[in-house]
Amino acid sequence: MRISPLLVGLLFWLTSMAAFASIHSSPVLTDAEKLLDTSPIQSLEISNRFLAQRRLTTGANRSHVNNDTDRSIRTPLHTVYAYLISARAYAHLEQPLDSKAALQKAYQVVEEYDLKHTHVQVVLTEATLIWHLDHDEQGALAKLDAVQTAMSTLPENSLNGPELRFRSALLRANILAETSDNESALVAYENARSQLSNDPQDLRDKVEFQLSFGRFLLAQEQHESALTELLSAFWIASENEYTALIANANMELARLYFQQGVLEQALEHANQAAAFFEHFSLSRRLSASQRLLATLYEQQSRYNFALVHYFNALEVEQSLGRTQPLADIHLAIARTYFELKHFPLSDRYIQDALRLVGSLPNSPLTTQAMLLQGRIHLALEQPKQAEKEIKTALERAEAENDITTMTHAYQALSNAFEAQERYQVALAMQREYEQLRATQAQSKQQQQADTFKQQQRVVERQLQMDELQRQLDTAHQEQLHLQKVNYFLLGSLGVLIAIVYLRHRAAVLRQTELEQLRDDFYTHPRTGLRNLRMLNAKLPRSLEKSNANFEQWYLNDMIHQPLSDRLRFAMFDVVFLKELFLLHGYQRAQDIERQLGEYLSERVTQSGRLYHFADTLFIYIETNWDENTKPEALAQFVQTLIEDFVTQYQNTVHEAPAKDATVDTSDQLLDDHTSIDAAPQHLARLTPHVAIGLAEYPFLPRAYTSINDQELIEILLTATHQASALAQQSEESHWVHFSAINTAPAASFVNTNLRQACLKGIESGLVKVKTSSNGLMDWQKDHESDKKRTSFIDDDSNKSV
Repeated sequence: MRISPLLVGLLFWLTSMAAFASIHSSPVLTDAEKLLDTSPIQSLEISNRFLAQRRLTTGANRSHVNNDTDRSIRTPLHTVYAYLISARAYAHLEQPLDSKAALQKAYQVVEEYDLKHTHVQVVLTEATLIWHLDHDEQGALAKLDAVQTAMSTLPENSLNGPELRFRSALLRANILAETSDNESALVAYENARSQLSNDPQDLRDKVEFQLSFGRFLLAQEQHESALTELLSAFWIASENEYTALIANANMELARLYFQQGVLEQALEHANQAAAFFEHFSLSRRLSASQRLLATLYEQQSRYNFALVHYFNALEVEQSLGRTQPLADIHLAIARTYFELKHFPLSDRYIQDALRLVGSLPNSPLTTQAMLLQGRIHLALEQPKQAEKEIKTALERAEAENDITTMTHAYQALSNAFEAQERYQVALAMQREYEQLRATQAQSKQQQQADTFKQQQRVVERQLQMDELQRQLDTAHQEQLHLQKVNYFLLGSLGVLIAIVYLRHRAAVLRQTELEQLRDDFYTHPRTGLRNLRMLNAKLPRSLEKSNANFEQWYLNDMIHQPLSDRLRFAMFDVVFLKELFLLHGYQRAQDIERQLGEYLSERVTQSGRLYHFADTLFIYIETNWDENTKPEALAQFVQTLIEDFVTQYQNTVHEAPAKDATVDTSDQLLDDHTSIDAAPQHLARLTPHVAIGLAEYPFLPRAYTSINDQELIEILLTATHQASALAQQSEESHWVHFSAINTAPAASFVNTNLRQACLKGIESGLVKVKTSSNGLMDWQKDHESDKKRTSFIDDDSNKSV
């Protein structure tokens, strides 16, 4: 399939608008060239005024001067540039005689002043005009051959050399796309692609190439490839604000989506293009966009909207006076009125189309108009008249080899014979219709297969050429090639080693950061001990594992009771931490807490784990403890830890009086209020009292899994609270130990407040309490076996009973 003649104008716009945009020129002429896209009339006025108001310099030393400081003169180069702009502007305005006259004047200046480089540009412009105005394929290709020959004599780094090569290659590809076979056009487009500049600052050439190539692929019905090219052109043009190219991309995308049946997308792009053409009063392009919009609405059966756009296009074409588009629009309006059942209006516009077509010999519009007339008479129940007209249209379509019109004619003729009750003939026409439809489908499939084969042949040929070139290079430069390979391998190895080293270093840094974050997350910020987060993360898993072992033992899956999974907990409240900051100040308090954390970390053995639960609360967990070990042993261990730390800290402070003397003055006022004799002694004073709450896990001997981690902590808090109350009363260290009796039922501690359950359990004798307090009352008579000095805890008053 070749590109429709209606698109020839679009090809000219793409290949000629910016053909010489990079010529060093006068700012006035640069502005005139930019206006070619949007206002060719204004561009023509500027270039003609430039030629009329400035005189041409004749000095030999000014023939090639490009500066524009003197606004009363024009150099030969400027003059040629102005004539080229005028020629292209006349071509846009469909004034071929004036366009060729301006081009001849450019030739005269080039020959007079021997502007060899500019001569190539003039020849390329002539090739473009020959193709656009005269549709002379051979003449345009001959001029392009002349351009190629002339450029071979110019230096490789000559002014605008790459630009001229690209423009020449793109124009040749566009000509071959319309007049030659698909394979030749595809090769030409690939050649044009290879001439594209790699400069990311100037993407206009790339956009123009993608639009031209995308249009070619669209004509070949290679919709996926066309969509890739056109969308890329659209977005690049949008990012760089190439407004005219955006409009062209919108038109092509609208046609692509129309062919694919995506009508909403097609309408969106067509409306954007029409708005641009209307804004800049580009009548020819506006007419094309209005007809495309009307066709889209007609395809959606929105015939009233279609008529609006058809009439808009009709108004534009009447002002332009172009016969062929006028006939097309009249026939389209007639077809739309036919769909709306307005047969008189439809017939009227058919007659107008036939009148216009009369001046166009052998126009296919005559066949389509006669077929539509036959369908109108068929709808008006005039089958004989319809038969006559449809037969005439069918004969003309067969003569023109118009398969699409023949298909519609056979279908309409079948309906006409059926309306006359000539069913045999109607059936024969219907069979012809079905046969043509099948032929069209087969032809489309064959066309797709041919396209694929052509692309395959092009690729195979290119691969063969690359292989031959590679073998030739290898034969002549094998040694150099091996050296390059060795250098490349060494460089790659160095890069690989550097990458591995950097990745390893990054991994180590990330691991270090991760460990630091984990330490910060799971350690207390002041003491450095493991914090409540770590306790919440570790304790549930540890208890869950112990529960599983106890469950296996209970179900006889284990022979011996898992004594290694028994845990003893000690929560202790360090009294001197409560007022540490108030009494000792921020810096000294932080230093004491840090030393305490370091000291406790050193003293805790591998069988125990220590956590900084809250500000003054710590939890010590001892594993693998002996069941016969008394709880006061663990309490004594904890108390000894704190007392040893206080003693060690006191000694450290007394050994450095000079260091403490620096803060004596600042603490003198505090000494007066606290009745302490000397500031150093005050700063060193730490109370070694500690309140300790003790409990074991499992807490309930007959229901191992009834108490979870949070409930166990609740029991410890209750015991520690009572120990703290005793410590405050006596101003000494105390401990309180809670343990359930062997027969304690789990129901008393499940789904209830553990603190209240423990206190009630103490009252009812389910929970035994051991304490370091020398209370006035022994343990209940129910537990006479525990001959200890103990105390009861009253639920309401929290006092020793």
